[in-house]
Amino acid sequence: MEVPGQTVREILEQVFVHQPPMCSYILDDQGGARKHIVIFIDGMQIRDPRGLNDRVSASGTVYVMQALSGG
Repeated sequence: MEVPGQTVREILEQVFVHQPPMCSYILDDQGGARKHIVIFIDGMQIRDPRGLNDRVSASGTVYVMQALSGG
């Protein structure tokens, strides 16, 4: 999905307008990325999963994935 935004938070907010159920799956009750969610910008993991303030270029791609854990 292509949406406008300059930070991960702005982009996710635009995605949630179109897909509201995704919000509670991706964000915790304090508005940060949930523990087992990993977010990448152009293949690099973001540095600010709590504030989601990492910058995204106009041509950037954001990937949101569920992290795998277990033993």
